[in-house]
Amino acid sequence: MTKAIKNQIGKFTYGEKNVTRILLSVFVSLLASYIILVYGVVMNSIKTERLEKDVSVLNSSINSAEFNYLNAKNAITMDLAVSKGFIAIKNQKFLALKPSSNGLSLSTNENK
Repeated sequence: MTKAIKNQIGKFTYGEKNVTRILLSVFVSLLASYIILVYGVVMNSIKTERLEKDVSVLNSSINSAEFNYLNAKNAITMDLAVSKGFIAIKNQKFLALKPSSNGLSLSTNENK
């Protein structure tokens, strides 16, 4: 069987051998490209899963920090504030400003 294949290969002309080599090299390069692309897809999916896990861990830590902040905020009372040195204000006065009638203006640089 191998002698028949060798004889058949030996009967190839120079042009047929070149075409065969070119086709084999194209096939090998396409196969290598396919393997590289599949590897890239797999690695990207693994990285995506890791990033999703990291995001979930960060979200849980943010949620716990926010919960601690809300608990601390709700623990502040007037008695605690006075004991820390703050003074209670009885008459609160607020300053009300009228909006300017000019609106927004665009200033340009005159030193060109």
